[in-house]
Amino acid sequence: MMIWAGLRRLCLLIHRLPGVRVGLMAIWFTATLGCGSSTRVATLSDEPAIRDDGGMISLDNSLEPLIERFNTDRDRPRVVAIVSATCGACVAGAIAVNESVVRAYPSAEVSIFVVWIDILPSDDYAAAQRVAGIFDDPRVRQFHDPNRLAGDAFAKGLLEEPPAWDMYLLYAATPQQLWVDYPPKPTDWMHQLGSAADPARERGGHPLVVGLYDAMSDLGFEPAIESPPSKQKIASAKRATNAMVSAARSVAAANDPSLPALAQCGECAKAGSLGQCTLAGYRKIVATRQQIPGFPGAVGFGISGTNNPAVSLLDLDPRLGPISGEVIVLDIEGMRCPDCPTKLALSVLYLPGVERVMVDFDASEARVAIDPASSVKPKVLIAAIEQSGFSATRRGEK
Repeated sequence: MMIWAGLRRLCLLIHRLPGVRVGLMAIWFTATLGCGSSTRVATLSDEPAIRDDGGMISLDNSLEPLIERFNTDRDRPRVVAIVSATCGACVAGAIAVNESVVRAYPSAEVSIFVVWIDILPSDDYAAAQRVAGIFDDPRVRQFHDPNRLAGDAFAKGLLEEPPAWDMYLLYAATPQQLWVDYPPKPTDWMHQLGSAADPARERGGHPLVVGLYDAMSDLGFEPAIESPPSKQKIASAKRATNAMVSAARSVAAANDPSLPALAQCGECAKAGSLGQCTLAGYRKIVATRQQIPGFPGAVGFGISGTNNPAVSLLDLDPRLGPISGEVIVLDIEGMRCPDCPTKLALSVLYLPGVERVMVDFDASEARVAIDPASSVKPKVLIAAIEQSGFSATRRGEK
């Protein structure tokens, strides 16, 4: 067994280090015989030894566990999801993968890799474990990427700047399609990153559910359901996930008295969207309206945030220019967790005339910058905020 394992490791080394191939050609032929074919890079008799009791594989020091399994499964289609464990949109994306890929195609011979990448300050190994329960299928393998190693690798050739996250990549069954220095080019991919990635591949919200369902069909699989999961089905899955995360956090708090109280308002669950409560978001954010190049009718957004109380909202993002129009200051009630500022900001950011929204969770305030040529009224902003579950009054008014 030690000899075979050594030959397999040598195969992988030769493939990943091109300069070694010429100098070790004789050894290459020997290793090829041991590996079983000239294209085989790695085989696994067992799961990586660093798999823990919870089923999560850590990528803190190396991508080898992911690379090895990715290459071993190249004879079947592969799906890769790179998501944050405490970003509401990312967790919703993971739910989309579970509903549109795992459950919609229960008989598909496909390998699914879910990489929980640390992006937000609230992301960590424990948070990844809490949301890992979304998946319960042997075709799914889950990884934790604390140092963004996978995020940097998958960004190659797809993004101008790493890391890749909130991205969903599909690979057809191609024995020659190996991860050597970088992952191969995906057959199809989509994202929820707004203008930060190819706008033609953006599938935010329910379009991601539909996009994943259709992509699996394009790979040649027959679905068990005739149409993509409905919005009602996804909303139900989100509520179940929210309850699962809340229960897991409560158990963690009960087992560790040093953890802070885990308050949950439940408004996100009532609205049918996923809120991670104190796990997610920033206490201060600046959300900016952005046009997506090449798509005049499409509107994206950029968000900068901090949990540092010493940082002023006006100085949060030095890349932003000065505000030329009116700034409407609103006193907000109903924000109960750091996920709420983002939810509140996006509720008004898409209104015509709104250029920038600054929300301070601790001060319970929102500052909305209005285009000078716009005639948007404060009452319109307040109505949009109230539709998102908060209440607002213009400062100085009773």
